Amino acid sequence: MDSRLSARPVTPFVMDDGMTLGAPTLRVRRLQPMLDFYVGRIGLASKKVVVGSSGLRTVELGFAGAPDQPLLTLKEDPQARQAPSDFAGLYHYAILVPDRKSLASTFLAVGDSGVTYDGFADHQVSEALYLHDVERNGMEIYADRPRSAWSDWRKVSDRVATTGDMSLMAPMSQPLDLKSLLGVLGEEGARVKPVAFPAGASIGHVHLRVTDLERSVKFYHEKLGLEIMMHVPQMGAAFLSAGGYHHHIGLNTWNSLDGSPHEDGDAGLDEFKIVVPDRAMFDGVASRVPGAGRAGGPLVVRDPDGIRITIEQRRQQVSHPPR
Repeated sequence: MDSRLSARPVTPFVMDDGMTLGAPTLRVRRLQPMLDFYVGRIGLASKKVVVGSSGLRTVELGFAGAPDQPLLTLKEDPQARQAPSDFAGLYHYAILVPDRKSLASTFLAVGDSGVTYDGFADHQVSEALYLHDVERNGMEIYADRPRSAWSDWRKVSDRVATTGDMSLMAPMSQPLDLKSLLGVLGEEGARVKPVAFPAGASIGHVHLRVTDLERSVKFYHEKLGLEIMMHVPQMGAAFLSAGGYHHHIGLNTWNSLDGSPHEDGDAGLDEFKIVVPDRAMFDGVASRVPGAGRAGGPLVVRDPDGIRITIEQRRQQVSHPPR
């Protein structure tokens, strides 16, 4: 074989910037309290209910009057195992609202429903609210700042790696200025009953607990083609994305380093979805993940901790000519 051919560099696989995240699925032990929380307090609507042969239900939640695409799916399983404290799985899933006004309205509406927030943060690229549901699944609700205001996470990460100065990370997690946030509603907004998700929302990112940071970064970067936006081993965290977004996938080992892998049947995250724009991207992932399940439909992938990821090709909108 010609040595020049064998030395030819392999072009890395890069995820298309049209990638989006679909609805995560949570395996829940008590469905009704979860519905009371998500519908009664968070403001979502039940969009579709499927009853399995065992009589257990799977419920898709979204927004009333919105397209059929769900925001979250709940899968009923009273026998679901409580995962150990060092488990790999969900840290939080993050609901992205389109603007600060939507975030302010949602903050008031969810708070007025009796939900207690875990905290609030200004991440420089975004402003975020943190909470958890009744089965302790972590949630983030956030609004992005304009991309022109974002710092370059890759440069920050490189500087931390070079200098070891962890104080460079401080601007990424500051207290949220709630007074400024609520100010976008104005005096009139303070008198009107607030509404959660007034302009809709989507899944912006998923943050995972993993047991080996380097192994997981390698998988999401090389197999799924996501760009490493920030990788700080000293902090036990990394963030990856497509298209220059700050992150679609977050990874951390804060409570799961060398811990327990994810197992099917665990309560919590059952799977999350990645939606790719075309067949080329779909086949690109399939060719890079040995053993991926594919039976003429979506591609089922397992990350190094056994977390299930469903890869789907975006359905094309079909236009019908006028009659």
